[in-house]
Amino acid sequence: MKLVCPKFDRPAFTLVELLVVIAVIGILIGMLLPAVQQVREAARRTACQNHLRQIGLGLANYEATHQFFPAGCIECDWRLPAPRLQLAWSASLLPFIEQQAVHDQISFEHRFNAIENRDAGRSVLPVYLCPSTATTERTGSTTGDKNQNGQWDAGDNLAFTDYGGLFGVGFSVPEPLQEHLGVMVYETPVTTAEIRDGLSNTAVVGECTGRDGQFQSEWINGQNLFDQRFNIGINETQNNELFSDHPGGVNLAFCDGHVSYFDDGIDQDVLIAILTRDGGEIIDQ
Repeated sequence: MKLVCPKFDRPAFTLVELLVVIAVIGILIGMLLPAVQQVREAARRTACQNHLRQIGLGLANYEATHQFFPAGCIECDWRLPAPRLQLAWSASLLPFIEQQAVHDQISFEHRFNAIENRDAGRSVLPVYLCPSTATTERTGSTTGDKNQNGQWDAGDNLAFTDYGGLFGVGFSVPEPLQEHLGVMVYETPVTTAEIRDGLSNTAVVGECTGRDGQFQSEWINGQNLFDQRFNIGINETQNNELFSDHPGGVNLAFCDGHVSYFDDGIDQDVLIAILTRDGGEIIDQ
């Protein structure tokens, strides 16, 4: 007796159909990725704003306690005898942004890069970093072994910041005029009375990413100040100017503690007005 196996029609993909499905999936992924990246960048920008808001509120609390904002840099003036301390506003601010332990490690009697400040200076502080910056991926979170000699030297392993104190606006004059100055200047703490343009109209800290040890962007280093060139806009250069890795603009913290995001296309006169404390301008933000 001959057994006959029943035949079943089994549907299957042809090679062409399989390739079409793969192509469709690839197109969908290609359409989805930009949206995912935009969501991630929006989250990073919000985190950056929160960091700057914490810094801004810390500065406001510092002012309420001392009746002035911290000096941008202690002993940065080149006319002072060397070695100058070169200690930053961001070091003085630490107790007001929940970093008292790091502040207690700092010796304000010694230079920022002295061995006495090695432990404090190498502390990586997330509040001083923007999550969007590519600098950390490129150079790491600290200056590392700068001369690659396998031992610690002054300036090694100092942690970076992506935020700089605003010295003002740089004009081609031997000494900056009062109307060109911002809030974070050398040696002299600025009072609210000196911010005649108004606390809510005057920025005090801004994003300045892409710097490294060469451009002195360590948070303990008082040279993490910068003045914006009067003819340079936002995100035009990464050498000590307003620059971020957010597409299209930067975040700025103001003297009253609020944070605003400014587009690359901001009018240059408005930008200059925001960065100076006594220019007498009227700003419509």
